[in-house]
Amino acid sequence: MINKTNFVIRKSGIKENSYYVDYQGVYKTTEISELVGVKAPIIKEKYILNNAVHDESLDVYYFNSMESAQNAISEILKGVKQEKKCRTIELTETEIEYIRKALINEGVNTIHVGSKVKDEIFKKLNF
Repeated sequence: MINKTNFVIRKSGIKENSYYVDYQGVYKTTEISELVGVKAPIIKEKYILNNAVHDESLDVYYFNSMESAQNAISEILKGVKQEKKCRTIELTETEIEYIRKALINEGVNTIHVGSKVKDEIFKKLNF
């Protein structure tokens, strides 16, 4: 599963005022491509459209701003199949228990819980 939070924009320790994209510890486009399921030429295209410059000696693309790198990540994520995307949602124990009961009693409609719990779950799911 592909999670946006696994993309990290790192400041370069080698090239001043430059940033690069790290996905789960890798930064080369071919390796990111394998992990996210988007072809490497498409990732390179998204990088270049967002003003990234390729450093051939390290095989890394450097961006001149964090915003450019973030825009490239957003463009890459648009190419990821919907069924492969995921996101992290934090639920309280009460919310988890409600969902558990709802799944067990699916179709029976016998769960009695305050609307506040339901509202909180929906807020988190709709974010």
